[in-house]
Amino acid sequence: MASVAVICSFTSALFIPLPVLADGRPYTVKQNNKVDSDTFIGYKVYRTWCARCHGTFGQGLAASDLTNTLKNTDRDDFFKIVARGKKGRLGEMPAWQSNDNVMKNRDRIYSYLRARADGALGAVTPELID
Repeated sequence: MASVAVICSFTSALFIPLPVLADGRPYTVKQNNKVDSDTFIGYKVYRTWCARCHGTFGQGLAASDLTNTLKNTDRDDFFKIVARGKKGRLGEMPAWQSNDNVMKNRDRIYSYLRARADGALGAVTPELID
């Protein structure tokens, strides 16, 4: 029974949302391209799994421009779409629910894309804040 409790607490720890700043932003950007560690990890995971369809910086390619799409998509809807996939005008986004790396980093990917959609981070390779 104790092992079940440990597994449950470990699993729930994977889905703890990242902190949101007092002004509502889930990211920090300084000097145009320096970002907090969670946003930086989000960028790296995005580049590995999402950029091939959504473009290097979320600007769209074979799939939608996420810098525009996220302006009308809240965090919960983003999470659902990432997990379940979506049929769109340009094709079909696969469900990522079986990809542990994507699922455990959804908050981080969202932070990166939110910074892009808000215009706080341009179409540049982010660097970690010193």
